[in-house]
Amino acid sequence: MEHWSTRKEIGGGIWQLRLMLALYRRLGARRIRALLVPVVFVVFIFSPELRAISSRFLARVSTLRGSSPPSAGDVFRHLFSFSFSLVEKVAAWSMEMELGRLNFKTADALDLVDLVSRGSGAFIICSHLGNTEVLRAMASIELARHLPQLGITSIVDFSGTARFNRLLEEVNPGCMIRLVPAMDIGADTIIVLKERIASGELVVVAGDRTPARNSGGISEVRFLGGLACFPQGAFTLASLMDAPVFFMFGLREDDRDFDSPYGFYVYRARSDVSGTRRERKVKIQALIEEFATRLESLCVAHPLQWYNFYDFWGEMSGETRPSTQQDFSRKSRMTHEPPR
Repeated sequence: MEHWSTRKEIGGGIWQLRLMLALYRRLGARRIRALLVPVVFVVFIFSPELRAISSRFLARVSTLRGSSPPSAGDVFRHLFSFSFSLVEKVAAWSMEMELGRLNFKTADALDLVDLVSRGSGAFIICSHLGNTEVLRAMASIELARHLPQLGITSIVDFSGTARFNRLLEEVNPGCMIRLVPAMDIGADTIIVLKERIASGELVVVAGDRTPARNSGGISEVRFLGGLACFPQGAFTLASLMDAPVFFMFGLREDDRDFDSPYGFYVYRARSDVSGTRRERKVKIQALIEEFATRLESLCVAHPLQWYNFYDFWGEMSGETRPSTQQDFSRKSRMTHEPPR
């Protein structure tokens, strides 16, 4: 099964991204969407693998919804939604996006606000569903409507996103200050992260992509009707922070309306990850399953905002799913040189 980090970065070269940002600033969101249509159309026509990945994902959602199979138009709208999300991310970092269009959608969001207001921090697990990065931009440029000024540290796997990260650094140099490369996580980093949380900051990591270097282990979890691999590392790290754990998702309230406000769905994890190492192993699995359940429910509600454009279930590779963590790691080492 092809690992996501080996895929070519989606979204074009750095000059195309700069051009899109310049056009966004000059023309505004509505007109830039019109310009994106032919760009996405070219991708749609000449990227059969992306079409297949999108169609398979949307078919899973359709099955759970009991609705008709996805059409070619649904696949096009899915690819378009992803393309526009990249523009939104850059616009947010460059202070061009109207960040007041944000609504908290769950009661646990208010619990998180209260926690931060009292000077306490938390560990946040997000995903590649929707555009949670808008929240990080909002905090970094201090335009929060509901939250006080706060610090956010994001743990990021830079594999496959180097060009996009470079553009973000150009439009707002401050946006890269609080990023921690996932491959650099070690004992010293864990101490620093715990100190930041203790001082009232948020530490954020994505929980829906296996690490490029296969560190931290893999768990197979039932997700959207099949077995999918989720990283143990993000959840193991959560268990080491001695802090409240929240799941956070940022989604347009209406998938098909690009002027729709953003809703932030925040859920406090119910799984307790304290205890001995043996006890934590079982509890970490429960935490992963809880996260996957939350993620699945929102995927079904907002399928066009799912931005994991790779073979998430290994459907297209023809390979047998790894039955154990060791099998997965061994296969990865054999497939990728050096391991990614």
